[in-house]
Amino acid sequence: MTGRTRKFYGKIVLRGKLKARTGLKIGAGRNIAEIGGVDSPVMRDPLTQYPYIPGSSLKGRLRSLFEVYIATQRNDPNFFNRNIATRDNPIMIHVCETYEQARNCPVCRLFGASGNESNFPSRLIVRDLHLTDEWRAKPLDELTEVKPEVSIDRVTSKTNLRYFERVVAGAEFEFEIIYNVEDLSQWEDDVRNLLTAMALLEDSYLGGSGSRGYGKVKFELESIELRTPEYYRTGREEEKVRVSSKGREVSEILRDFEGLFSEVKTALGAGNGEVSGRVPET
Repeated sequence: MTGRTRKFYGKIVLRGKLKARTGLKIGAGRNIAEIGGVDSPVMRDPLTQYPYIPGSSLKGRLRSLFEVYIATQRNDPNFFNRNIATRDNPIMIHVCETYEQARNCPVCRLFGASGNESNFPSRLIVRDLHLTDEWRAKPLDELTEVKPEVSIDRVTSKTNLRYFERVVAGAEFEFEIIYNVEDLSQWEDDVRNLLTAMALLEDSYLGGSGSRGYGKVKFELESIELRTPEYYRTGREEEKVRVSSKGREVSEILRDFEGLFSEVKTALGAGNGEVSGRVPET
């Protein structure tokens, strides 16, 4: 049985912009509908009232898309093994049954698994996404729009008019995703898988009403860097390993992965159990 001892070899930090190509609806929900009001308002920072994207929304969407990708690669009819809804209206997700299975699962070791025997902590941290400084400088009423939509009952032909608030197309949010390097033999696959999930999202949607044109987004990387254990002990910038990623798209990073991450691979010892740099003795 594989031990549950966790190790720390550094953190790979990805930062950049997420751009809304079409209107974006990350709904806050509403307990009581207001007469003449918006049926589904967007999530807003309670202090500033600026719209934002919860990290949980982005992480959950990345996971769900990557689950389908891996299930297809494995051709496993039992891959989706947990129902998180009801028996009559099931919503199936994938969760590894044991800690050892999760550690060797490309989905669960990256995004985490919770269960009676698995309980594998996620290696990813996805921060809340807030508007860039440029977009925060705009008036609040220019950041969102209210879009009317009509649903039609196909049997009775009765119409129902509803109003949805969404972030306007073109809005830009800052993202930060942190990957904890815990296994020197798996980090490379994990980072590739994260980038693959981001690429899948770009050709899917984020938020609600994606099939009706909402939620098309694009990632633009500003920086990728490995922060070594020595950096966290000394705070010295030279203990970071930077990847040349500014202004690159996800597809470019994936295409040039070997070359771009060559110095990271050297610093992490290419999976041979050694990490360059001085590590404090225990």
